[in-house]
Amino acid sequence: MAVKKQAGFTLIESIIAIVILGIALITLTSFLFPQISQSAKPFYEVRASALGSSLMTEILARNFDEHSDHDGGRYRCGESDYIDSSAQPILCTASADFGPDNNEPPALFNDVDDYIGCWYTTTDSQNSCIDKTHGGKLTDIFGSDISGDYLGFRAEVKVEYDHDTRLGDASQDLFKKITVTITASQYGDFKFISYRGNY
Repeated sequence: MAVKKQAGFTLIESIIAIVILGIALITLTSFLFPQISQSAKPFYEVRASALGSSLMTEILARNFDEHSDHDGGRYRCGESDYIDSSAQPILCTASADFGPDNNEPPALFNDVDDYIGCWYTTTDSQNSCIDKTHGGKLTDIFGSDISGDYLGFRAEVKVEYDHDTRLGDASQDLFKKITVTITASQYGDFKFISYRGNY
C-alpha cells in the first residue's frame, strides 16, 4: 500500500505569508488610512472660505468709525475742516477703545471695529479663543445664531489702524486693517485681510 502525502502549508510558508500580510497592513495603515481622514479637508476649506467671505463682507459694509457721519460723507473723524477751519476736529476711536459700543449685540454693530473678538460655534472652539474679552456665538447679519451651520469653526477678528508710511502722520486715521482668521476644526487656519478707508 502506498503512503499518501498530506497537502497543506509548511511552517516556513505560513511564516512567509504572515510577514507579507504584516508588511501590507503596515503600508495600508501608514499611507492609505491617514489619507481617508484628510478627505474631508476640501469640504472644510470651502466652508471656511464661505464663512470668511461672508463675515468680511458684513464687516466692510459698516462705517469706518463710530464718530464719522453714518448717513453719508458730511464729516469724517480725523478731519479738522469738515464745517469750517475754526471747528474742533472729531477724533477717531483710539485703538485701545476698539470693540462693541456699550456691549451692543451684533445686529446693532455700526462700525468695523465693533466686530473685534472671537466668534465661536461650540464650547471647544470657545475655549480655544485667543481674544476672550469680545465676541460671542457666531451669528448672521440679523443676529440669528448660525453656529449649527459651522460646528467646530471659530472666527477671530482683529482690527487695527494701518498707516501709509509714504504720507507720514497725515495717514494716521485713514485706513483700518481687518484680519479675519477662520479656524476650521483640526484642518487649520484660513486668514482673510481687507482694508476699510475713512470715507
